[in-house]
Amino acid sequence: MTATERLRELGIELPEVAAPAGAYVPARRSGNLVFTAGQVPFVDGTLAA
Repeated sequence: MTATERLRELGIELPEVAAPAGAYVPARRSGNLVFTAGQVPFVDGTLAA
């Protein structure tokens, strides 16, 4: 069973992914480290921070 099938079985509907507000790079790798920036959650189009 795929994750999508399991979510559907549980009655869970994920929201559509919001379009980016700009041309951003979500992560940058430096050696064995990954740096992230600007990763914030939106729920129903509203910032949920």
